[in-house]
Amino acid sequence: MKIKLITLLAFSLAAMTSEANQRVRRVAVQGDQIVTVKTSLGIATIIQVPDRPNSVVVGDQDSFKVEYLDQAITIKPLSGGAKSNLYIYTDWRRFNVALISGNEAIADYVVYLDIPKEKPQTTSIKDSGIKWTDLKNSLKNDTLSLSVKRVGRTKEGILLVEFLVSSTVKEVFKPEWLWLTQSGETQPIHNLFMSALEVTPQRPISGVLQMREIDLNVNDPVRVELRRKRTSYLTIQKVTSWKR
Repeated sequence: MKIKLITLLAFSLAAMTSEANQRVRRVAVQGDQIVTVKTSLGIATIIQVPDRPNSVVVGDQDSFKVEYLDQAITIKPLSGGAKSNLYIYTDWRRFNVALISGNEAIADYVVYLDIPKEKPQTTSIKDSGIKWTDLKNSLKNDTLSLSVKRVGRTKEGILLVEFLVSSTVKEVFKPEWLWLTQSGETQPIHNLFMSALEVTPQRPISGVLQMREIDLNVNDPVRVELRRKRTSYLTIQKVTSWKR
């Protein structure tokens, strides 16, 4: 009886180990290969990339919630049977992902995207698909300071503003404080990604603000506003002056 029980336990553990291995995958990404990642309602799927991403673009924001912290991107489907593309940008390359929301039994828990060869010693802007333009501008609003480091544009018409938030006190940064305007009119923010929300004097936080080129007048400057008890702003040069 003991032998049978031990055998059954051994088979159960083996089955659990096999299932866990299937839920965690490593993919050696070749060139512009599209990697399929399976998700499911109630499951948070993590995509891990070799370098920290500086921007993530999801095709269908109504069907998938996407967040990232350091090198991990968390995917949570908002509806069953949904599909979308996902671009993950790092400083030196772009990863292409096809997201599918389906059966929980086959959902991925963690997908590691690996590079089969060494990272090149010299990188070019073309590798990532983002053309970056250095920009130094900042604003101050009471205890908070927001500094823009650079702006970028992708081939898909997504505009990026990379910034750093610092504070003289420990506080929680609220994304709803950030606004975009052009010629006095509010413009839509396509996406906003933050490395964290809690900011302290010792630990600033970084963020990437995304806009769609078709939503803006590319010949007018853009204002980034921080609206709290009072409103502070900084001006970003017109989009037509950014690198293409």
